[in-house]
Amino acid sequence: MGNSIDPKGFNIDQAVEHLSQAIQINTVSYPDYQATDFARYEEFLHFLEKAYPSVNRVCQREIINDYCPFYLWKSESGQGKKPILLIGHYDVVPVEAENEWEEPPFSGAVKDGFIWGRGALDNKQQVISVMEAAEYLINAGFQPDRDIYLVFGYDEEVGGERGAAQAAQYFKEQGIEFECVIDEGGCIADGIMEGLVVPAALIGIAEKSWSNIRITVSGQGGHSSMPPQHTAIGKLAQIIASVENNPMPAHLIMPVQEMFKKMAPYMPGKKPILKNIDRLFPLLKSMLSKSPTTNAMIRTTVAFTMTEGGEAPNVLPQKASVVANLRILHGDSVDQVIAHIRKVNPGIDFEVEKTLVGDISGISPIDVPPYQLLERIIGEMYPQAVVLPYLMAGGTDSRKYAGVCDKIYRFSAMVLDPQEYASIHSTNERISIENLASIIEFYCRFLSAYDYKNM
Repeated sequence: MGNSIDPKGFNIDQAVEHLSQAIQINTVSYPDYQATDFARYEEFLHFLEKAYPSVNRVCQREIINDYCPFYLWKSESGQGKKPILLIGHYDVVPVEAENEWEEPPFSGAVKDGFIWGRGALDNKQQVISVMEAAEYLINAGFQPDRDIYLVFGYDEEVGGERGAAQAAQYFKEQGIEFECVIDEGGCIADGIMEGLVVPAALIGIAEKSWSNIRITVSGQGGHSSMPPQHTAIGKLAQIIASVENNPMPAHLIMPVQEMFKKMAPYMPGKKPILKNIDRLFPLLKSMLSKSPTTNAMIRTTVAFTMTEGGEAPNVLPQKASVVANLRILHGDSVDQVIAHIRKVNPGIDFEVEKTLVGDISGISPIDVPPYQLLERIIGEMYPQAVVLPYLMAGGTDSRKYAGVCDKIYRFSAMVLDPQEYASIHSTNERISIENLASIIEFYCRFLSAYDYKNM
C-alpha cells in the first residue's frame, strides 16, 4: 500500500456502530414501488451525510432519481485517465418468520462478535465498508490519481431499474467510461467443491441473466366428483415434473472453464481432468450436474416458485398456472427455454407469458491490470486462498453498467462459513466484525494501491 497509509488504521468500532445504525433503518424494497417506504430511504441518505462528514465535504454528491446517491472524489492529477467505480446497494429484502430470529431483524444488535440484522451481508456492509475506507483515506491525506465514483443503488433487490440502471444511463449520457467497476458478489469460501484443499477467493466476472415466465394450463371445469383423467392442475404437475427431470442442455463458458483450470492444482486426484476440462467436459457433465452449485455453472436452470389455481376443494379449476424463475447461461435465451419446455411436454397444450426478461451481463477479462490488482491484494490478505474467476448464479446491480465499462468484478473480502452464507436473504442474517474489518481493509488497499501508471 502506497503513501505509508496503514490499511488497517481505520476505526473498526466506529464502523461497527455505523453498520448497526444502517441496519436499523428499514429500507425494504418491494416489486410494487407503492409498497416501499421511501421515507426510510431519505433517512438512510441523511445518515450517510452525518456519518461520513469528510466524504461529503471532499466529494461532489448528487442524487439520481431521488434516492440513488453518487459521490465523485476528484483527482488533481488524473486528467485523461478513466475513473473507477465502486458500487453497492442499501435496499434489503423483506423479513419472513421474524419470530425465528435470535435478534430482531432491524435491531443492528452487536453480539458474540457479529452485527445482526437484515442487510448485514446483503448489502449494507458493502456501502458502509466503501464509505469507511473513503472517510479514512481522506482523513489520512490520500489523494487519488484518477477520479473515483461511489454509487449506491436503492432497488437492486427488485431489479435495479430505478437506481443502478438510471445511474448507468446518466454516466452514458455524460460520456463517462470507467476503467473498472467493483461490486458485491464473490467471497472467500471453503468447500465450494469437494476435494478442493484450500479456500477459494471467488471473483465474479460474469453473472447469469434472470427472467420470469408464467405457464398457464386450461382444463375442464365443473364439480370435482366427476373429474377428467387430467385436471388443469394435473397437467401443470406433469409439466413441472418433466422439466425438472429433463434439464436444459449443459455447456461450458469461459468463466467456468477458467475457474476449473485454476482450481486444478489444488485438487489432488482431479488435476489432470480439470486441467483439460474443455476437452473432457462431455464426460464430466454428469458429475457436475449432481451438485446445485456446479449444476448452476454449466446450464440454464428453471426453478418453479409460485403456483395458482383453484378456488374451492370441490371445484375443478378451469385454469392453473405456475411461475418459473430462469437463470440463463450465456449462449441461451428465454425463447430457447420455452422451446425446451414444449419439447419435453409433447401433447400438453399450455400458454407461456414472459413476465420479466432480465439483462445479460458481459464476461470481464482476467488478463488485465484491475483483475491482477484484485489477485494481488487478495494474495496479501489471504495467502492461503486460491483466486478463482467465478460465474454468479445470482444477479447484481453491476450488470447495469455494461454500457459504460467492460471490466466489472464482483467480490467482497469476507470469509463466509456455511451458516453465515445461508443467512443471506434468510433468518438470522449477520456479519462477523472480523469480516467487516477485512472488507474495509480491502477497499483501503484497493483505492490506495491502484497501479495507475500501468493502466
